[in-house]
Formats: sequence, C-alpha cells, structure tokens
Amino acid sequence: MSMEVMSITVDSELKRQFTESVQRFYSDKTLEEGIIDLMRIYVERTNGVPHQTELRKTIREHVLTGDQGGGPRSVEIEKMLLNKTDEEIEANRL
Repeated sequence: MSMEVMSITVDSELKRQFTESVQRFYSDKTLEEGIIDLMRIYVERTNGVPHQTELRKTIREHVLTGDQGGGPRSVEIEKMLLNKTDEEIEANRL
C-alpha cells in the first residue's frame, strides 16, 4: 500500500466542526487516523451496499411488474394442474 498526501480546501467553520466531531468520536485516535477510518467506512459502504436508486430499480422490475420470464404464467399452471377452463378460473376469482 502506497501512501499519498491528500489536501483539500474547505470552509473554516466546516473544518472546525468536522474536526471536533471526529475527535469526539475517535477520542482514542489521532485526528488523521479518525479521518482515514471514516474514509474506509464510507468506501466499504458504497462498494458493499447497493445504492437506493439501484434498489428501487430492482424492486420496480421484479416485484411491482412481476416476473416477466419465459415460464408458464400462474393461470396456465392452474389450468394444467386443476384441469380448469378460463371461465372456471375467472368465476373463482369473483
């Protein structure tokens, strides 16, 4: 693992509040160690957990629209297994 220096420009009030928060939460570590730990946590979460938009898309595709696969539909299965006609199936649903 190679080490690099990272430098950013931020608002002084934001920097003060952030450093206070990190020092409070990571009281047993230095400020730099706390910030690096937060960076690792963020990277692990973004790489390990699907984003909300991906989850919504998956739910929309598979749950809300149903399975659009090539297999038989539930009505066709009901016809085959129970030997019913379309009219009998429709009558049972009412």
